[in-house]
Amino acid sequence: YGPYVRPQESGNKTEVRWATLTDRQGFGLLVIGLPLLNVSAHHYSTEDLTWVMHAHELHRRKETYLNLDYRQGGLGSNSCGPRPLPQYLLMPEPMSFRVRLRPFTASDSPWSLSRSLPL
Repeated sequence: YGPYVRPQESGNKTEVRWATLTDRQGFGLLVIGLPLLNVSAHHYSTEDLTWVMHAHELHRRKETYLNLDYRQGGLGSNSCGPRPLPQYLLMPEPMSFRVRLRPFTASDSPWSLSRSLPL
C-alpha cells in the first residue's frame, strides 16, 4: 500500500513467476503463475481502498489480502493525462490462466518447490 492522499490500489508486481506469503514461523503459501501473473498483497481489502476518501479513514486489517491477476490495465484515464497507447489497452476477450497454490513449512525451500512442481 502506498500512502496516497486518496487511497487506491498500489504495489502490483508484474510478470511474476512465483511468490510466497509466510508467517513468522516460516509456514506459508507458494503461488506459481502458469505462465506468469500479477501479484499484490495488502492489509486492506480492495473495497477498503475503493470506498474511503482519505488515508486516515483506513484501518489496517489483521488479514492479508492476496490479489492474483492475469493482467492489469495501464495507467491513464484522461483525468490525469492521456489514455494508454492502443497496444497497452486491455480489451474484453476470452482468456484463461492457471495458478498453482501449494502450502509449505519452514523446512521447505519455496524456490526448490517452485522448480519441482509439474506445470
